[in-house]
Amino acid sequence: MSSTNDPNPSKVPAPPGWQAGPVVPPPPPVVPPPPPPLVHQPGALSSGAITKNAPHSPINEFRVDRPSETFFNPTGDPAAQEAQVEPEDQEPEGWDAWISRSVREAPSWLVSTMVHIAIILMLALIPLHREVSKSLILFLGNSEAGSEGDALSSFNIADSDMMQGENEGDAVEDLAITASDLSNITPELTEIGIELAAPDFSIKKGLTGRSGTMKGALLKAYGGTQETEQAVATGLEWLARNQLSDGSWSLVTPFSEGGTMENRPAATAMALMAFMGAGNTHQTGPYQPNVLRGLNHLLRLQDDDGFLAAKAGGIQRTYAHAQGTIALCELFGMTSDPKLKEPAQRAVGWALRAQHEGGGWRYSPGELGDTSVTGWYVMALISARMAGLDVPSDQLDRIHQFLDTVQRKQGVRGPSEDGDQYAYQAPSQPKLSMTAEGMLCRMYLGWKTDDYRILQGASRLLQQPIVTRIQGRDYYYWYYATNALHHAGGTHWRQWNDVMKETLPELQIKSGKERGSWPAEGDPHGGPGGRLYATVLSILCLEAYYRHMPLSEMAAK
Repeated sequence: MSSTNDPNPSKVPAPPGWQAGPVVPPPPPVVPPPPPPLVHQPGALSSGAITKNAPHSPINEFRVDRPSETFFNPTGDPAAQEAQVEPEDQEPEGWDAWISRSVREAPSWLVSTMVHIAIILMLALIPLHREVSKSLILFLGNSEAGSEGDALSSFNIADSDMMQGENEGDAVEDLAITASDLSNITPELTEIGIELAAPDFSIKKGLTGRSGTMKGALLKAYGGTQETEQAVATGLEWLARNQLSDGSWSLVTPFSEGGTMENRPAATAMALMAFMGAGNTHQTGPYQPNVLRGLNHLLRLQDDDGFLAAKAGGIQRTYAHAQGTIALCELFGMTSDPKLKEPAQRAVGWALRAQHEGGGWRYSPGELGDTSVTGWYVMALISARMAGLDVPSDQLDRIHQFLDTVQRKQGVRGPSEDGDQYAYQAPSQPKLSMTAEGMLCRMYLGWKTDDYRILQGASRLLQQPIVTRIQGRDYYYWYYATNALHHAGGTHWRQWNDVMKETLPELQIKSGKERGSWPAEGDPHGGPGGRLYATVLSILCLEAYYRHMPLSEMAAK
């Protein structure tokens, strides 16, 4: 609308910089009357408000109702207002013509303002949908396996390229995945050496290989066979047959070659350890009923101080408490059953209070330690750490002080920090069983598996492998040597296992009432412990492939 062609000289001039559109022909001398004035109703939109068109309105759903000149006169000139009144005999124009004329005659700044408001409101009402990828791909560790690693594909929820790019490792770094998030899925993995967010013992990492695909992968990777698994299966069958009616196990009865010293808390705890080592808990597994009954019996034994072995006899009581603590902590670590946290933590509390100030444990709380009892308490506290229970680091560190007093080096009198052997107590000479136990404690407490003292000790253990002859049987030594060498890994483990995987299944009873058990005859501790003691320790040896994740593998990752 050019100002030179505008017949109404009272109109406001166009703002500076305004560009005129196509030239509009001048209107006739007589201005047609406006449509009937809009009557403002209570609750209705006021002049200039945004109203919604009919559903079929073109382009968009919203239009701006131009205010009637009755309510809005840009110039405020009464003469101009009078000029808008037409003779009554003039035929009123239609709505479409009126809207068109109103838009042409309106100031450009008003049209621009109203159009922008309409566009803004229209955009505000359009829902913004952000496309979110449905794919979550978990990359755990470095997979080098063949078909074993195919189970990882089950974690690719949908085929999306959300994480694809030039460097897929960058996408992995963005996943804040913790070990407590993976506690229910790691048994389905098949790759060895899985790296989680927190590579320590505090998030059940050491207990994740006992069932599912992970169990099979570990069994294969560390040298287990169908024969070793069959021996474990028949051994567990024997234990299940010999569980007593109250849920406990006995060292003495109901089998032949029973022990000479009864200790039901220890027998029950050790039997539970064997069942749990194969993946059974009080919630799942083929031996779930046996584990549940044994657990209930063990919990009934616990007193207000957390002690589990008040019904055990003499010097065996502290052994029994340590073994019971291992059972409770492992079961809590495997299941996260909240009902087990409090009794397990109380059992750990008693163990911590019983530690000697020099770092060890023995037959009475606060007594100067020995390597045999101390080893069981180290395993109890490490099991507690694996389960996420509270264990003060300073009390674990203190155990090194005790181990320093029993560490020996050949040709050197007294303790030696360069030693690769361990004695029962400070004045004693080193023994192979104590060397294996001391090595295992050192590795669990932080020594590297490739420490020269560990490697030298491992070579020493290989000099006395597992044998079938009666004169060489020593289940206690076999148990600790198997676990120490498994964690040390490498050629030492392979050499030890090459003998163990053949010899232990061969030594198992194959028929009769005691089928599935191991004979205690010839063992230096077989008299007090009897057949159940020999059987449980043998099963635990054959479960070593998967019972605990190997420290050598966890340290490497």
